[in-house]
Amino acid sequence: MTSTFDRGLDLLDAVLAAEVGATGYPGNAQLAERLGLDQAQISRMLKDLGALGLVERDGQGRGWRVGPGYFALAAAAGDTGLPQAARPLLRGLVSRWHEPAWLSVRSRAAALTVEAQPSHWSSSVAAAPGAVTPVWCTGPGRALLLDHSEQRLAELLDGVEFVGGGPLAVRDVLELAARNANDRAAGVVVADREFEHDVVDFSAPVRDASGAITAALSIAVPRFRLGGRSAEIAQSVVEAAHALEVRASTRAGRTAARPAH
Repeated sequence: MTSTFDRGLDLLDAVLAAEVGATGYPGNAQLAERLGLDQAQISRMLKDLGALGLVERDGQGRGWRVGPGYFALAAAAGDTGLPQAARPLLRGLVSRWHEPAWLSVRSRAAALTVEAQPSHWSSSVAAAPGAVTPVWCTGPGRALLLDHSEQRLAELLDGVEFVGGGPLAVRDVLELAARNANDRAAGVVVADREFEHDVVDFSAPVRDASGAITAALSIAVPRFRLGGRSAEIAQSVVEAAHALEVRASTRAGRTAARPAH
């Protein structure tokens, strides 16, 4: 028996899935069709989720998007110390390359930006706290999935339409698995025009003490500003990701050693 809570989670998931897909912010009718419910039910549920700040109307008032309450829950569920530890490393990347840098975590089939440092020279859609982007066509998204097998990718992205993204984005799970397999050995994803036109995302996974990927550290560089520096930029991102792993491990050790009160 499906509970109201389960239906609410399904609705929230549907809003997020549509938001990061090709159709953009979904309306009541679209959500009702997706979940097999009538629009009156959807309207009541959206009102309840909106009261909690989990969803909100988009800027034009034509559809729904996830709200600030969603991001607060995501932050609370994750390692709240990781964004703080990443901040100086992101600033270092921006200072060195004059391009925006950010930290992402995975939220189902989306990459959620939890910390970002802007650049005066350029901007990136993903390099803003709270930004939600697809995992399959972004550098941080692919870095977060770098350890996923083809089967795990198929399960995670079941029902996802590979529409949108940049001109060189993957268009199915097989292509995504092959591209990730190629990047896995290097430990860094170089996503050339996969999300934004003429922009390259350099993204490295951040692992916890067990070796599991928990976040991705990224920098976005317009292609015309690369100037043959791709390998150097990629290496700097890998080094920053490794430094963040050390910082996080050290912080975890200090926390574990702290006496109980």
